[in-house]
Amino acid sequence: MVFLFDVTQLELEISPSLSQQLWQQSQLQSAAVGQWNTYLNQVCLQTFLPWLRDEYELEANVIFDQPLSVWSVLNGSILTLGNKRLVLIPDKSLDNNEYVIPQEWVDVPQFHGDYYLAVQINPDELYMRVWGYTTHKQIKTKGYYNAINRTYSLDAHDIIPDLNVLWVVSQLNPNEETRVAIASLPPIPATQAENLLLRLANPGIIQPRLELPFSLWGQLVSNENWRQRLYQLRQEQSQSSFAPQKVVANLTQWLQNTFEEGWQSLDSLFGTSTSLGLSLRRTEAGDVAIKRGKSLNLPDGEAFLILELDRETDGRLGIRIQLRKRSQEEYLPPQTNLILLSSSGQIIQTTQSRTQDNIIQLKRFRSPANTQFIIRIEVDDFAVTEDFVI
Repeated sequence: MVFLFDVTQLELEISPSLSQQLWQQSQLQSAAVGQWNTYLNQVCLQTFLPWLRDEYELEANVIFDQPLSVWSVLNGSILTLGNKRLVLIPDKSLDNNEYVIPQEWVDVPQFHGDYYLAVQINPDELYMRVWGYTTHKQIKTKGYYNAINRTYSLDAHDIIPDLNVLWVVSQLNPNEETRVAIASLPPIPATQAENLLLRLANPGIIQPRLELPFSLWGQLVSNENWRQRLYQLRQEQSQSSFAPQKVVANLTQWLQNTFEEGWQSLDSLFGTSTSLGLSLRRTEAGDVAIKRGKSLNLPDGEAFLILELDRETDGRLGIRIQLRKRSQEEYLPPQTNLILLSSSGQIIQTTQSRTQDNIIQLKRFRSPANTQFIIRIEVDDFAVTEDFVI
């Protein structure tokens, strides 16, 4: 059934059986955000596309072959209609004072469109309403950008409420200037991309799209292979309802003798007689350096990640990091990688074990307060990461 909500606004009835079926399908997503995105977008597409064919004899195509990977992290869909692209952003909120568009649909070259349809989905009363549309050009020139949520918004008075205007304009003026130029995003090396994907796989990250700088996130989400990889990783990590939350070790608190669970004194791990190659020393300020270790399960057995910290005179924190076996008679697997990464996934330094190494160590480095970094240990296809903040 089709009827008008406000003279010019299109409203379509949603089939109860379709709604129930699509809600059940949406539960395949591992997180609530992805479930709602999947439900709203499937309802939107499967209700709107038949109407478009029946009313205007127009055939539109969804551009994503694997839309679940998009909806797991982002709300919205793109249709191609001739040489134009329609972006549909469904929302279950019934507030139409403003139209809110995630930044990805505006500033990612592979995602931006010509026309943007504001769609409301009422899952209780089972109707879908298209309450207006706008263009990419209008969003970029008149929209308000929210840097916290990474969204653009337009006031309702800047939205064209009559969808018929879109079809008439597209027929009478097919060369209408609907877009403005946007900058391309800088490329990401494959290694850095994989490191970022592994970081975002943590199910404790509710909104991956807000976790990284937009230039990095835009490249990841617009690459179909990387996007699908992220989807699979997050699904796998969430299979168990007891999936552990990632703990970030606060190194400044270590200087105050406050340590996260799992980080133990070296005496507790090894006893007092074991030589560790990190001799006890004093800092320039006369303080004894802090040393802590953590037991890790590698494919060949137990190994230990050890950090030594000391405060520099300029306030920075000096850090030494090593990976070692318990005794000199045990060896790390050959080609074990110990990697220092920035919070954006860039490799800062790395070292690799040889055939008979029981210890590998990164070069000492210094970092100021609030710096975040990641340590990653790789053995063949196995990897484990530890996150730190100063």
